[in-house]
Amino acid sequence: MDSDFDDVANQDVWSDSKDDSKKNDSDSDDEILVQHMQMAGLMLMQQAIRRRDKIRICYLEWKQVQNDRPLSGAAMITNQLQGHPHRCYANYRMSTDVFNTLCNELRSKGLQCNGDVIIEEQVGMLLELLGHATKLRKIAEYFQHSLETVWRCIHNVLDYVVKLSSHYIKQPKSNTPRHSKLADGTQYGLFKDAIGAIDGTHIPAFPNKNDKTKERFRNRKGEFTQNVLAAVDFDGKFLAVVAGWEGSAHDNTVLRSAVQERLLRVPSGKYYLVDAGYANSSQFLAPYRRVCYHLGTFRDRARSQGEYRYDTPQELFNHRHAQLRNVVEKTFGVVKNRFHILKDMSQFNFDTQIQIVGACCTLHNFIKHHDASDEMFRVPQGMDGSQHNGVGDDDNSHEEQQQEIVTDLPSGTNLREHIKDALWQMRQNR
Repeated sequence: MDSDFDDVANQDVWSDSKDDSKKNDSDSDDEILVQHMQMAGLMLMQQAIRRRDKIRICYLEWKQVQNDRPLSGAAMITNQLQGHPHRCYANYRMSTDVFNTLCNELRSKGLQCNGDVIIEEQVGMLLELLGHATKLRKIAEYFQHSLETVWRCIHNVLDYVVKLSSHYIKQPKSNTPRHSKLADGTQYGLFKDAIGAIDGTHIPAFPNKNDKTKERFRNRKGEFTQNVLAAVDFDGKFLAVVAGWEGSAHDNTVLRSAVQERLLRVPSGKYYLVDAGYANSSQFLAPYRRVCYHLGTFRDRARSQGEYRYDTPQELFNHRHAQLRNVVEKTFGVVKNRFHILKDMSQFNFDTQIQIVGACCTLHNFIKHHDASDEMFRVPQGMDGSQHNGVGDDDNSHEEQQQEIVTDLPSGTNLREHIKDALWQMRQNR
């Protein structure tokens, strides 16, 4: 009996010891696993720190290699503004005085230094982009700043320049005085109520990639553009700018929408001169279609005949009309020659592209206001956008446009007939 009891007791003790050993083994395994995990995490942290330090060292080395000019961006632009006047004009497309005036006006509107980037640097970055269509990397190297800093500064100044448009791009009112070019007794005196000319121009565009209407920006030449409508006075200043329309949109459609949305307002009793692609009305005076119109054609005829000769009153009206309306072609030529980005747009967000068009037109008026003798305003003969040699409708005429054009309105026809007959009578009485 005692021996049997001892055997059972021994068996119980043995089983308990086995259970304890199993527990100890499992506990030790858990501890080892935790230790391994901690060691792995520590190793990953050390690798991340080394990688971060390596990236930081590489960045510092890159910055040291890139920003190694003897002059910083601030010192460089200060040196340019204090140096020969042509340096400022060649780089920023305006004189030193106008550049300083622009910086002061933007400063008064709230533009501030961006960290260690002074206002003159920020304005210089934007003008370098607009004037020469310079890529951002080159601007960053030129001004010795990072791409992020350059892009932030350009966007900041662009917003403030667009805000200036309300002050420098103003639409005329009913009491706007008659332009001296339309004085009585001159060859344009019968157009006394004209306040300017309207036309559209195509600016290269990069629609947003996810835009479902992307193909609508493809114009009839197969290029992606935005159709920009502009009204210009006889001094070559922009009175209104409507940007952002697709390149396939017809000029007459853009004009109609601008009038309906009050983006373009025509004072009572006044009118704009438009080309044959628009409908003739009391507010928008168009030339006679299927009659010689373009200035190049009249010049060629004058060279061959020795003087300007007109076979019909409609030709005389169209010539006078074209001579006046040509101011909008000249203005487009000037602003595109000054700001090359309007001929070589970068792949920015489309809203930014629209802002760029508005900023260029605003800066054009700004320069016109502060420096009317700017050399770019003296457009040589043959560089005024009047190189067309066609007869009749505008060169942009095609089947799609003919469907858009509406018939002449009676009030516009009466005005045009009155001016035509008076011009012909004056010529006969000479």
